[in-house]
Amino acid sequence: MGVIAAALLAGASLGLSIAVPIGPTSLLCIQRTLSGGLPIGLATGLGVATVHLTYGTVILRWGADLVAAWSNGAVLSLVSGAVLLALAVRVVRSDSVLHVSSERRDSLAASYGSAVVLALANPITPVLFLAAMPALLARGTAPLPMLAAGVFLGSFAWWVVLNTAVSLFRRCVTSQVLNQLNKAAGLLLALLALSLLVRGLDGSTAGRLDNASASGPIGATGQPPGRL
Repeated sequence: MGVIAAALLAGASLGLSIAVPIGPTSLLCIQRTLSGGLPIGLATGLGVATVHLTYGTVILRWGADLVAAWSNGAVLSLVSGAVLLALAVRVVRSDSVLHVSSERRDSLAASYGSAVVLALANPITPVLFLAAMPALLARGTAPLPMLAAGVFLGSFAWWVVLNTAVSLFRRCVTSQVLNQLNKAAGLLLALLALSLLVRGLDGSTAGRLDNASASGPIGATGQPPGRL
């Protein structure tokens, strides 16, 4: 697989992981699809994906400098994994309540703009990006623009699938179904968190072994053996 394709796939996996949990923006997309139709729901999803693209571009660019300057990548992976695991538990334990209003139908532009505002106001989104950053930047020399583009594609692809499914199977969309979907999303985040924790533990162990081998055996006098 080429570098660009791998970067797009890695970014898309992150965008999908962040978009799938059922939160305020997901409920807004579903509600607007049910009350206003599929185009309104897609415009709302496009607004959310635009914010994910913005966060992805800024945090990945800033995060690349941070990871390059951070001397202990294992600690960063462990901290990020712990934060992401806590968020995954929160997602699994949360309940989603669906309310379909009969308010007037907004235009596509208004639906897009209000979704951008709501997504920017969600404090969980940047935390998710920051927590998942080490896993994404572990791709090494992957081009950052392709990673950010992948985030957008993964996020918007989810909104297309979700809103289309809601439009086609609107009678089946209930709070119970959304809660089951939320639990699946939480498990997806938990897997990403566990991968970070494993990477951090492996890096920590490797670091200790390297330090031990670099120091070499020390004799009782505090000097290497064989030296008088």
